[in-house]
Amino acid sequence: MVLQQPQDIVFVDVGGTVRISCVANRTLDTGGGVSWYRRTLKVGEAPERIVFCTNQSDRHKCKLSSDKHKTDLEIHNVQRNDSGVYYCASNYGRMIFANGTTLIAGDSSTSDSSVHLLGPSHVLLPKKSVQLVCVIQEAQHMVHVVWNISGTKHSGRMIAMEHTGGTWTFLNYITVPQDKWNQGEDLICNVWFNSTSISVPRKITGNVSRAHGQYASKCSFYIRSVLTGVILLLLALAVHLSWTCP
Repeated sequence: MVLQQPQDIVFVDVGGTVRISCVANRTLDTGGGVSWYRRTLKVGEAPERIVFCTNQSDRHKCKLSSDKHKTDLEIHNVQRNDSGVYYCASNYGRMIFANGTTLIAGDSSTSDSSVHLLGPSHVLLPKKSVQLVCVIQEAQHMVHVVWNISGTKHSGRMIAMEHTGGTWTFLNYITVPQDKWNQGEDLICNVWFNSTSISVPRKITGNVSRAHGQYASKCSFYIRSVLTGVILLLLALAVHLSWTCP
């Protein structure tokens, strides 16, 4: 069985209702354990089961299409803490998960929100690939990140860390062939905080990086405010590269 969620990202106002869809290439049997899970992407946190399609709650409803090839998750009275990545799953001899849909409730940006793109230093050890990291600071909750590498979109891998003040730092990393880096191709990290604002792009080209957008900041500010969080996240990822600030 293959499960596919056609929505990469959905936005909803706080207090509203949202529907997330999941399509299967075979018949779904609710008695066989169709369910929905949510992840906040926090380091070390496992997905949380939100609802079984056979045991629903007042706020979380699981609906099955008449041909039983599609299931929808409806969330009513959405709150900010409902933000996360949602996965449909089916017990088909083993648990099978779909690709996931990011839900952003309300606006995730704050006046202190910032986006930083980290690339390798000018002096590289002999490697066949280069790792890039997009760091999003001071978000209220979930953000959505898409990499654009020479016109092709990639999702990357993302983890998160919640701070004591209630804000979040997200780290999205991706590995690209070193020849793309050496040839100076455009590598862009696009970040969405909400549905109404334009994405905030960060661009790095080869060994010469540049940044633009409303959340741009200077390297000195970056070093003071980001270093601690980034080190913790990089340790969690076991990333052992030398980074330079654009």
